[in-house]
Amino acid sequence: MIHFPTLTSLAGCDLEVMSEPLNPSQPKVDTTPYWLASTTSPSFPNVSKALTVDALVVGAGITGVTTAYLLQRAGMSVALVERGRIGRIDTGHTTAHLTNVTDVRLNELVENFGRDHARAVWDAGAAAIEQIEENSKREKIDCEFTRVPGYLHAPVASDGETDPKKFRDDAELANEFGFDAAYLDSVPHMQRPGVRFSNQAKFHPLKYLFGLGQRIPSANSFVFEESEVGEFDEKKRRAKVNGHWINYGLAILATHNPLTGESGVISGMTFQTKLALYTSYVVGARIPRGAVPVASFWDTGDPYLYLRIDRKGDEDYAILGGEEHKTGQVEHTENRYQRLEEKLRQLAPGAIIDHHWSGQVIATNDGLPFIGESSPGQFIGTGFAGNGMTFGTLTAMMAADWAAQKKNPWSELFSPSRKKLKGGAWDYLKENADYPYYLLKTRLALPEGGSLSALAPGEGKILKLNGRKMAVYRDPGGKVEKRSAVCTHMGCIVRWNDAELTWDCPCHGSRFRTDGSVISGPAESPLVS
Repeated sequence: MIHFPTLTSLAGCDLEVMSEPLNPSQPKVDTTPYWLASTTSPSFPNVSKALTVDALVVGAGITGVTTAYLLQRAGMSVALVERGRIGRIDTGHTTAHLTNVTDVRLNELVENFGRDHARAVWDAGAAAIEQIEENSKREKIDCEFTRVPGYLHAPVASDGETDPKKFRDDAELANEFGFDAAYLDSVPHMQRPGVRFSNQAKFHPLKYLFGLGQRIPSANSFVFEESEVGEFDEKKRRAKVNGHWINYGLAILATHNPLTGESGVISGMTFQTKLALYTSYVVGARIPRGAVPVASFWDTGDPYLYLRIDRKGDEDYAILGGEEHKTGQVEHTENRYQRLEEKLRQLAPGAIIDHHWSGQVIATNDGLPFIGESSPGQFIGTGFAGNGMTFGTLTAMMAADWAAQKKNPWSELFSPSRKKLKGGAWDYLKENADYPYYLLKTRLALPEGGSLSALAPGEGKILKLNGRKMAVYRDPGGKVEKRSAVCTHMGCIVRWNDAELTWDCPCHGSRFRTDGSVISGPAESPLVS
């Protein structure tokens, strides 16, 4: 994971792959990204005839697939075209860092852009995570989505921020903005000061992407692979793909590093000067079960490390990223993997390294992504840096609102044509109170399917029982605890956190034990029976 003066990290990577293991005495390491090696890819046809659609989406990573899915659900006809295979470039090579916590520290965002804009950036990330959760539940996609804590901490064995006061400031400001955060003198396992951010998440990005992609094709919507756009005809609003014209009303360029599209070569080249490209590296390893808590960790080193832990049966799986540099400006890049291996074995002795991959991430000139209309009828998203999964999903959400001519609260914030943002004049919450995310901040909190009898030991779910939304937990001994799922602070619906066995409120961060008692506010009263 990466830390530059502007936003940047591993998620949403466009990766170059190394082919040989570093140490001949070690087993050969698979240079296929773990995500590609651990799922089966669906196949889609290529463009073989002319088409006319409402929207053309170029690029089938998380941004493009989610955009096409949301537009198709809204009733538009869509053609999603990918020059290679779906999910094989950016999303297939990500670390799947899924958090609303940006690489630029929250206090820096406030200093650079003002309080309202800083809060809006984090709200946008939280809304994107909810969109991923909503999509996976609606379509019953088994993509391993789960809520986990995320920990920002002082480095274990390198230079970086260690001042407890700055960590306390981060936690305090996050709580002011409605996010559940707590300063810790010692972050679990790392034994360094830091901040715990609740209600972060993790998932298998390709299982999710492939699941969404298979829901798009219909009578008037299409997904195409091996179909590269060779030419745009701006006047006639069409693009030539595999020698065939696709006529469209709107175009969404979801290609990580944006194509010129209809914006013209000059403006495209000018826009490119606002972007900086970095290569980062990732190792994956099997580690002893319970050696490191199931969570996400990232430190304040420069560059910084990102560690993600997943439970995989009798073992756990660790993904560690970092060691970035400006693309093309470093020799002997294989040494980057060796250093990551050494660091991972320090954090998890006994780690068995089985995957290497690398990726390209894009930072912008001011630290925020560019998402929005780049020319009439054309929409782009780029510069996602360390939040590729969230900002890619956000691009899709904003593109869907743009296509429907609906107001979106983050349009000004991420506009490709924005000037320097300043705080003070924008009443962010008041102006966007009617946007779905802000009506309750619980648009995803629908009762889950199933019944009490299907609830496994150690599992919690939101179930509808006798007409009420109930937070139901069955302990390892079989005892069932039932409490109202309505948070006693502002009436939002809590969610189950299977990593910490708690009920967490996504609106303002209150946390409750399985018996309904309060762990942390702003809620003061327990969940009712």
